[in-house]
Amino acid sequence: MKNNIFKLTALVLFTFVVAVNASLAQAPKRIDFAKEGSNSLVWEQKVEANASKSFVFKATKGQVLTLSFIDDTKKGMMELGKESIEPNADPYQATISVTKDYTFTVKNNTAKKTSFRIAISLEDAKAKKK
Repeated sequence: MKNNIFKLTALVLFTFVVAVNASLAQAPKRIDFAKEGSNSLVWEQKVEANASKSFVFKATKGQVLTLSFIDDTKKGMMELGKESIEPNADPYQATISVTKDYTFTVKNNTAKKTSFRIAISLEDAKAKKK
């Protein structure tokens, strides 16, 4: 009887730990331009083998988004919604049509941990014309 209670407790605890880890791993990291004090950021992110990381940011209608990443393996991917952004290519640029949170994901499609250098900027359309 004690053995069954122990097994049940262990199973419940294991399930809880897996669920918590899964929910934490899938939560995108928020980019807060106001907190960073700049409308453009460049940083490096390490991504585990065959894994991905997601980031979310708020953009306002009319802003111009520029997004790019450098991947030394040339096997990584970046996605912004349905858009696929090629590594080591010209930056993706678009005018925001709807004010909302946008999520982009970087994916490491290799069997080794790697790092990506990511660049993102959000400029007001008026500032871009100057």
